[in-house]
Amino acid sequence: LHFSGDENAAHRAPRARTARASARDGRRAHAADADGVERVSSAENATVKHFVKLCKSKAYRDERGTVVLSSSVLMRECFGRAGEGREAKTLFVADWAEAPAGIRAKRVIRAPASVLKKCAGVNNADGLDAVGEFASPVIMNAREFVDGAKQRDVVRVLAVEGVQDPGNLGTLTRTAVAFGWDTVALLPGTCDPFNDKAMRAARGATFRVDFVAFDSFDDLASAGRELNMELYAAEPSAKEDVDPERAKAVAKACLVLGTEGQGLSDDALRACKPVAIPMSGEMESLNVGIAGGVLMYLMQATTKTR
Repeated sequence: LHFSGDENAAHRAPRARTARASARDGRRAHAADADGVERVSSAENATVKHFVKLCKSKAYRDERGTVVLSSSVLMRECFGRAGEGREAKTLFVADWAEAPAGIRAKRVIRAPASVLKKCAGVNNADGLDAVGEFASPVIMNAREFVDGAKQRDVVRVLAVEGVQDPGNLGTLTRTAVAFGWDTVALLPGTCDPFNDKAMRAARGATFRVDFVAFDSFDDLASAGRELNMELYAAEPSAKEDVDPERAKAVAKACLVLGTEGQGLSDDALRACKPVAIPMSGEMESLNVGIAGGVLMYLMQATTKTR
């Protein structure tokens, strides 16, 4: 079909009006009140989309060097009740809520529940009072870890190999802090500890423990030799159960955990002393989060690691 110039103009006009209407809607959805408080009411706002990308993409978190924390409760668990003067790059605060105590922010935005829910990547915004973007905790390399561990008499390292479930990793991180383990070692195949689900499961422990990343298990084994650190592997088929009294007396120890399905790599099994959990019932294995918690309790140091 052939349209005349006037007919083409008639077809273009609605699109032009739609674009102008979208621009007006965007201005209405992102504005400042008379008191100077910035407000965002649309989930399509660019800053909201930035938060969504931080929640979903490890590569984007690594590029920006930041993570998302959802709720003043989680911020308090990460930084302490007073916030320790921590600064958020951007802080969304619910219309009904007060800004989190002790948290400074370069940019504060008031927003409705629908926007906070989008920023936090959650399905339910009940009680969600704030969502902030903060600098990520530092992940050490192998050399930095060894140099630091040499300065301490007591070391407890939880090493995770191939743990892909962020809920399990967050639970293990939280338990490590609870039982005085000072470092979480990330081995190949393990998910990002700054994943939003891992952060929520860790309940603030992510900011209260050291992280180190090893490129291979051989690098961990090498660090163990340099530190005279004993390596233990959680292995359900081990001939010996863990000996709590002996394990607690070891100055520097590393517990290596793998996935329930695939277990540990051959490199890990060759380099570590296999230990099992003493169980009175008939069950072949436990979830890695539960097994790690039991073993960390049984093997916690008799003196503080810091």
